[in-house]
Amino acid sequence: MSQAYLPGDTRQRIQDLIKNSSITQAELAGIIGLSESALSRYLKGQTQMLGDGYIIKIAKHFNVSTDFLLGETDIPDRKNYDIEELGLSAESAKLLYTGKIDSGILNLLLENQKFVHLIRLLALYKDETMLDGIRAANQNYTFLRSLLMGQARFHPEDAATATDLAQKISDLKTPPVSADTDAIRTVFMQIVADIKASAAAESKKYQAATAEILEDFRNTLTKGEEGFDLKSLTVDDMVQAIMHYARQGNFPPDTLSNLEETLTELFESAKVPGNDE
Repeated sequence: MSQAYLPGDTRQRIQDLIKNSSITQAELAGIIGLSESALSRYLKGQTQMLGDGYIIKIAKHFNVSTDFLLGETDIPDRKNYDIEELGLSAESAKLLYTGKIDSGILNLLLENQKFVHLIRLLALYKDETMLDGIRAANQNYTFLRSLLMGQARFHPEDAATATDLAQKISDLKTPPVSADTDAIRTVFMQIVADIKASAAAESKKYQAATAEILEDFRNTLTKGEEGFDLKSLTVDDMVQAIMHYARQGNFPPDTLSNLEETLTELFESAKVPGNDE
Protein backbone atom coordinates (compact mmCIF):
# COMPACT_ATOMS: atom_id res chain seq x y z
CA MET A 1 0.00 0.00 0.00
CA SER A 2 1.19 3.50 -0.78
CA GLN A 3 2.25 5.78 2.03
CA ALA A 4 -0.20 8.42 3.20
CA TYR A 5 0.41 12.04 2.23
CA LEU A 6 -0.04 15.06 4.46
CA PRO A 7 -3.51 16.64 4.23
CA GLY A 8 -3.82 19.01 1.25
CA ASP A 9 -6.08 20.41 -1.43
CA THR A 10 -6.08 19.61 -5.15
CA ARG A 11 -3.34 22.14 -5.98
CA GLN A 12 -1.01 20.74 -3.32
CA ARG A 13 -1.73 17.19 -4.42
CA ILE A 14 -0.84 17.92 -8.06
CA GLN A 15 2.28 19.84 -7.05
CA ASP A 16 3.39 16.96 -4.81
CA LEU A 17 2.82 14.40 -7.57
CA ILE A 18 4.80 16.47 -10.08
CA LYS A 19 7.61 16.93 -7.56
CA ASN A 20 7.73 13.19 -6.74
CA SER A 21 7.78 12.11 -10.39
CA SER A 22 10.06 12.71 -13.33
CA ILE A 23 7.47 14.74 -15.21
CA THR A 24 7.47 18.52 -15.63
CA GLN A 25 4.50 20.84 -15.28
CA ALA A 26 4.59 21.54 -19.01
CA GLU A 27 4.62 17.81 -19.84
CA LEU A 28 1.67 17.15 -17.55
CA ALA A 29 -0.28 19.98 -19.19
CA GLY A 30 0.34 18.38 -22.59
CA ILE A 31 -0.72 14.94 -21.40
CA ILE A 32 -4.08 16.15 -20.06
CA GLY A 33 -4.74 18.47 -23.02
CA LEU A 34 -4.45 21.75 -21.11
CA SER A 35 -2.21 24.69 -21.94
CA GLU A 36 0.85 25.09 -19.74
CA SER A 37 -0.18 28.64 -18.81
CA ALA A 38 -3.67 27.52 -17.74
CA LEU A 39 -2.26 24.75 -15.52
CA SER A 40 0.34 27.14 -14.10
CA ARG A 41 -2.33 29.72 -13.22
CA TYR A 42 -4.38 27.09 -11.46
CA LEU A 43 -1.46 25.75 -9.44
CA LYS A 44 -0.53 29.30 -8.40
CA GLY A 45 -4.08 29.97 -7.23
CA GLN A 46 -4.74 32.59 -9.88
CA THR A 47 -7.79 30.60 -11.08
CA GLN A 48 -10.08 28.61 -8.83
CA MET A 49 -11.44 25.89 -11.09
CA LEU A 50 -9.97 22.84 -12.82
CA GLY A 51 -12.49 20.82 -14.80
CA ASP A 52 -13.50 17.32 -13.69
CA GLY A 53 -12.18 15.91 -16.95
CA TYR A 54 -8.69 17.23 -16.21
CA ILE A 55 -8.86 15.88 -12.63
CA ILE A 56 -9.69 12.42 -13.98
CA LYS A 57 -6.87 12.54 -16.54
CA ILE A 58 -4.35 13.63 -13.90
CA ALA A 59 -5.50 10.85 -11.57
CA LYS A 60 -5.14 8.24 -14.31
CA HIS A 61 -1.69 9.49 -15.32
CA PHE A 62 -0.31 9.32 -11.77
CA ASN A 63 -2.33 6.17 -11.00
CA VAL A 64 -4.02 7.73 -7.96
CA SER A 65 -7.66 8.08 -6.98
CA THR A 66 -9.70 11.19 -7.73
CA ASP A 67 -10.63 11.26 -4.04
CA PHE A 68 -6.93 11.67 -3.28
CA LEU A 69 -6.61 14.56 -5.73
CA LEU A 70 -9.68 16.24 -4.23
CA GLY A 71 -8.26 15.94 -0.71
CA GLU A 72 -10.94 13.47 0.47
CA THR A 73 -8.30 10.92 1.45
CA ASP A 74 -4.56 11.09 2.18
CA ILE A 75 -3.86 7.68 0.62
CA PRO A 76 -3.27 7.84 -3.16
CA ASP A 77 -4.16 4.23 -4.03
CA ARG A 78 -6.82 3.86 -6.69
CA LYS A 79 -9.79 1.59 -6.03
CA ASN A 80 -11.54 1.75 -9.41
CA TYR A 81 -10.07 0.82 -12.78
CA ASP A 82 -11.47 0.51 -16.28
CA ILE A 83 -11.61 -2.96 -17.81
CA GLU A 84 -9.12 -1.89 -20.48
CA GLU A 85 -6.66 -0.65 -17.86
CA LEU A 86 -6.76 -3.96 -16.05
CA GLY A 87 -6.35 -5.90 -19.27
CA LEU A 88 -9.52 -7.89 -18.64
CA SER A 89 -11.56 -9.16 -21.55
CA ALA A 90 -15.26 -8.35 -21.67
CA GLU A 91 -16.03 -12.01 -20.94
CA SER A 92 -13.76 -12.03 -17.86
CA ALA A 93 -15.43 -8.88 -16.54
CA LYS A 94 -18.85 -10.42 -17.19
CA LEU A 95 -17.95 -13.53 -15.18
CA LEU A 96 -16.95 -11.33 -12.25
CA TYR A 97 -19.95 -9.02 -12.58
CA THR A 98 -22.47 -11.88 -12.70
CA GLY A 99 -20.85 -13.66 -9.77
CA LYS A 100 -19.93 -16.78 -11.72
CA ILE A 101 -16.39 -16.25 -10.41
CA ASP A 102 -16.10 -15.84 -6.65
CA SER A 103 -14.40 -12.45 -6.33
CA GLY A 104 -13.35 -13.23 -2.76
CA ILE A 105 -11.40 -16.31 -3.85
CA LEU A 106 -9.99 -14.41 -6.84
CA ASN A 107 -8.74 -11.69 -4.47
CA LEU A 108 -7.02 -14.30 -2.32
CA LEU A 109 -5.24 -15.63 -5.39
CA LEU A 110 -4.22 -12.22 -6.73
CA GLU A 111 -3.01 -10.95 -3.35
CA ASN A 112 -0.87 -14.02 -2.68
CA GLN A 113 2.83 -13.19 -3.16
CA LYS A 114 3.42 -16.43 -5.07
CA PHE A 115 0.70 -15.67 -7.62
CA VAL A 116 2.96 -13.34 -9.64
CA HIS A 117 5.47 -16.19 -9.96
CA LEU A 118 2.68 -18.55 -11.03
CA ILE A 119 1.58 -16.15 -13.77
CA ARG A 120 5.16 -15.90 -15.02
CA LEU A 121 5.41 -19.70 -15.19
CA LEU A 122 2.12 -19.89 -17.08
CA ALA A 123 3.30 -17.24 -19.51
CA LEU A 124 6.54 -19.16 -20.12
CA TYR A 125 4.56 -22.37 -20.58
CA LYS A 126 2.25 -20.66 -23.07
CA ASP A 127 5.07 -19.48 -25.33
CA GLU A 128 7.22 -22.57 -24.64
CA THR A 129 10.12 -20.47 -23.33
CA MET A 130 10.35 -22.75 -20.32
CA LEU A 131 10.25 -25.82 -22.53
CA ASP A 132 13.02 -24.43 -24.73
CA GLY A 133 15.18 -23.83 -21.66
CA ILE A 134 14.66 -27.39 -20.48
CA ARG A 135 15.57 -28.76 -23.90
CA ALA A 136 18.74 -26.64 -23.97
CA ALA A 137 19.76 -27.88 -20.51
CA ASN A 138 19.11 -31.48 -21.52
CA GLN A 139 21.25 -31.01 -24.63
CA ASN A 140 24.10 -29.78 -22.44
CA TYR A 141 23.76 -32.82 -20.19
CA THR A 142 23.75 -35.10 -23.24
CA PHE A 143 26.90 -33.44 -24.58
CA LEU A 144 28.73 -33.77 -21.24
CA ARG A 145 27.67 -37.39 -20.95
CA SER A 146 29.04 -38.16 -24.43
CA LEU A 147 32.39 -36.60 -23.48
CA LEU A 148 32.61 -38.72 -20.34
CA MET A 149 31.63 -41.89 -22.15
CA GLY A 150 34.32 -41.14 -24.75
CA GLN A 151 36.82 -40.77 -21.93
CA ALA A 152 35.74 -44.14 -20.54
CA ARG A 153 36.06 -45.80 -23.93
CA PHE A 154 39.49 -44.55 -24.91
CA HIS A 155 41.03 -44.41 -21.44
CA PRO A 156 40.17 -47.62 -19.61
CA GLU A 157 41.93 -46.43 -16.44
CA ASP A 158 39.23 -43.71 -16.10
CA ALA A 159 36.32 -45.89 -17.22
CA ALA A 160 34.76 -46.49 -13.79
CA THR A 161 34.86 -42.83 -12.68
CA ALA A 162 33.80 -41.47 -16.07
CA THR A 163 30.90 -43.90 -16.38
CA ASP A 164 29.67 -43.05 -12.89
CA LEU A 165 29.76 -39.32 -13.62
CA ALA A 166 28.04 -39.87 -16.95
CA GLN A 167 25.18 -41.65 -15.20
CA LYS A 168 24.80 -38.88 -12.61
CA ILE A 169 24.69 -36.26 -15.36
CA SER A 170 22.13 -38.32 -17.26
CA ASP A 171 19.95 -38.40 -14.13
CA LEU A 172 19.90 -34.58 -14.16
CA LYS A 173 17.98 -34.53 -17.43
CA THR A 174 14.34 -33.49 -17.06
CA PRO A 175 11.49 -34.87 -19.19
CA PRO A 176 10.35 -31.79 -21.17
CA VAL A 177 6.72 -32.88 -21.12
CA SER A 178 6.32 -32.80 -17.34
CA ALA A 179 8.91 -30.31 -16.08
CA ASP A 180 7.02 -27.11 -16.81
CA THR A 181 3.66 -28.43 -15.63
CA ASP A 182 5.25 -29.80 -12.45
CA ALA A 183 6.65 -26.37 -11.62
CA ILE A 184 3.28 -24.73 -12.25
CA ARG A 185 1.47 -27.36 -10.17
CA THR A 186 3.92 -26.94 -7.29
CA VAL A 187 3.52 -23.17 -7.09
CA PHE A 188 -0.28 -23.40 -7.42
CA MET A 189 -0.52 -25.96 -4.61
CA GLN A 190 1.65 -23.70 -2.43
CA ILE A 191 -0.86 -20.91 -3.02
CA VAL A 192 -3.75 -23.25 -2.17
CA ALA A 193 -1.96 -24.23 1.05
CA ASP A 194 -1.52 -20.56 1.93
CA ILE A 195 -5.23 -19.88 1.38
CA LYS A 196 -6.19 -22.89 3.48
CA ALA A 197 -3.87 -21.84 6.31
CA SER A 198 -5.31 -18.32 6.21
CA ALA A 199 -8.86 -19.67 6.27
CA ALA A 200 -8.02 -21.92 9.23
CA ALA A 201 -6.61 -18.99 11.16
CA GLU A 202 -9.71 -16.91 10.41
CA SER A 203 -11.95 -19.82 11.41
CA LYS A 204 -10.25 -20.14 14.79
CA LYS A 205 -10.62 -16.41 15.34
CA TYR A 206 -14.34 -16.52 14.50
CA GLN A 207 -14.88 -19.61 16.65
CA ALA A 208 -13.31 -17.85 19.63
CA ALA A 209 -15.36 -14.71 18.99
CA THR A 210 -18.57 -16.74 18.61
CA ALA A 211 -17.94 -18.65 21.82
CA GLU A 212 -17.38 -15.38 23.66
CA ILE A 213 -20.56 -13.86 22.21
CA LEU A 214 -22.66 -16.92 23.08
CA GLU A 215 -21.35 -16.99 26.64
CA ASP A 216 -22.09 -13.30 27.01
CA PHE A 217 -25.56 -13.87 25.56
CA ARG A 218 -26.20 -16.66 28.05
CA ASN A 219 -25.12 -14.46 30.95
CA THR A 220 -27.37 -11.67 29.70
CA LEU A 221 -30.35 -14.02 29.60
CA THR A 222 -29.70 -15.82 32.88
CA LYS A 223 -28.36 -12.75 34.70
CA GLY A 224 -25.43 -14.88 35.83
CA GLU A 225 -27.52 -17.56 37.57
CA GLU A 226 -26.34 -21.16 37.22
CA GLY A 227 -29.57 -23.07 37.78
CA PHE A 228 -31.67 -20.93 35.50
CA ASP A 229 -35.15 -22.10 34.45
CA LEU A 230 -35.64 -21.44 30.74
CA LYS A 231 -39.40 -21.49 31.23
CA SER A 232 -39.12 -18.29 33.22
CA LEU A 233 -37.92 -16.34 30.16
CA THR A 234 -40.36 -13.75 28.89
CA VAL A 235 -40.62 -12.24 25.43
CA ASP A 236 -39.09 -9.05 26.78
CA ASP A 237 -36.13 -11.01 28.20
CA MET A 238 -35.35 -12.46 24.76
CA VAL A 239 -35.85 -9.19 22.93
CA GLN A 240 -33.69 -7.19 25.35
CA ALA A 241 -30.92 -9.83 25.27
CA ILE A 242 -30.71 -9.51 21.48
CA MET A 243 -31.03 -5.72 21.57
CA HIS A 244 -28.10 -5.65 23.98
CA TYR A 245 -25.83 -6.62 21.06
CA ALA A 246 -27.68 -4.58 18.45
CA ARG A 247 -27.12 -1.42 20.48
CA GLN A 248 -23.37 -2.04 20.37
CA GLY A 249 -23.45 -1.58 16.60
CA ASN A 250 -23.44 1.73 14.82
CA PHE A 251 -27.14 1.65 13.90
CA PRO A 252 -29.48 4.64 13.65
CA PRO A 253 -32.09 4.94 16.46
CA ASP A 254 -34.95 4.34 14.00
CA THR A 255 -33.36 1.07 12.86
CA LEU A 256 -32.96 -0.13 16.46
CA SER A 257 -36.53 0.81 17.27
CA ASN A 258 -37.86 -1.07 14.24
CA LEU A 259 -35.73 -4.10 15.09
CA GLU A 260 -37.01 -4.20 18.67
CA GLU A 261 -40.58 -3.92 17.45
CA THR A 262 -40.09 -6.69 14.89
CA LEU A 263 -38.45 -9.03 17.42
CA THR A 264 -41.25 -8.48 19.89
CA GLU A 265 -43.87 -9.35 17.25
CA LEU A 266 -41.87 -12.41 16.20
CA PHE A 267 -41.53 -13.84 19.71
CA GLU A 268 -45.12 -13.00 20.59
CA SER A 269 -46.35 -14.91 17.53
CA ALA A 270 -44.16 -17.88 18.49
CA LYS A 271 -45.72 -18.28 21.93
CA VAL A 272 -47.73 -21.47 22.44
CA PRO A 273 -51.47 -20.64 22.58
CA GLY A 274 -52.80 -20.82 26.12
CA ASN A 275 -49.31 -20.70 27.62
CA ASP A 276 -48.16 -17.33 28.99
CA GLU A 277 -44.64 -18.53 29.78
